[in-house]
Amino acid sequence: MKYRNKFISALMLLALGISCTDESTYPIDFDLVNNSNGGILSQVDIISVAFDKFDIPNAVYSVTLEANDRDRGKLFTDVDLFVSFVDRTPGSANGDNSKAEVLVTTIPAASFVDDATSGLPRFTLLVTAPATLTLLGLLDTELEGSDQFVFRQAMNFPDGLVFSSNNVNTAIASGGGVYKSPFVNVVSVICPSDIGGAIDYVTVVTAAIVPIAPCQPSVSGTTHWDVLGPGSYDVEDGTFGQYDCAWNDNPASGLTLVDACNILSLSGSDQYGLIYTFVITANDGTTMRINWSNDYGDAGYSDLTRTGKTWPLALTF
Repeated sequence: MKYRNKFISALMLLALGISCTDESTYPIDFDLVNNSNGGILSQVDIISVAFDKFDIPNAVYSVTLEANDRDRGKLFTDVDLFVSFVDRTPGSANGDNSKAEVLVTTIPAASFVDDATSGLPRFTLLVTAPATLTLLGLLDTELEGSDQFVFRQAMNFPDGLVFSSNNVNTAIASGGGVYKSPFVNVVSVICPSDIGGAIDYVTVVTAAIVPIAPCQPSVSGTTHWDVLGPGSYDVEDGTFGQYDCAWNDNPASGLTLVDACNILSLSGSDQYGLIYTFVITANDGTTMRINWSNDYGDAGYSDLTRTGKTWPLALTF
């Protein structure tokens, strides 16, 4: 096991005050990280979290959820799914079309199926964009790039307790692995996007927990932003080479980049549960500079180029 993995695992154990059991299925007893009456809905697969403005009839919101409570997902009664709409361009010719939250559907616990590996019940949500618009009283012509549909899940229990995004703590909402349970997803309206593929980088590391001398003066290489769906990309390496030079470790994987009509957003966490921030500080079309950092203390900037392709000048986070 690499040093970084050992070090972060030790930090997690100290922070939680726990001991590990069977890491092959469910590494930490749930009642040690939340009260005995709680519940979580971990997002084990993000299938589609964007609506293509020019293909609304075929757009869907879909994620796979895994339920857990003190009886390993056997106590909750059902899950309510809600949606609201945020008009990000209220000053446009369409006016402000923001819509308050409405109930989409209720999924009974019986619809969840135990997973063969974790033993915990799972369910895959799938809601079409046309059905969402109908529920909210919207027309596809009222949508603009970067508008947002906010889907929220609420986990209900027989004693009347409800767990959702309004009462989940940060460690659960943005944690790694089985604890990534935000109870909410923002589905952006996107335009056709082409910022993926092979990306050459030159990275200058400005901060790291270990000495950064192995990364100096810079590191270079090629990474990939592979297409997950319309305007959605899998970020192969969130540090553009820093994990390799500083830690002799695998790339920081697990991040998703969404291009909503040139407005970019980053979601997910890497294999260690770390959250990242990207900021574009320069872009002449040929080379785009991204300042990146994570909540572990790693930071730097990377100059990105693509063979035979340019960057849209309007890109921003």
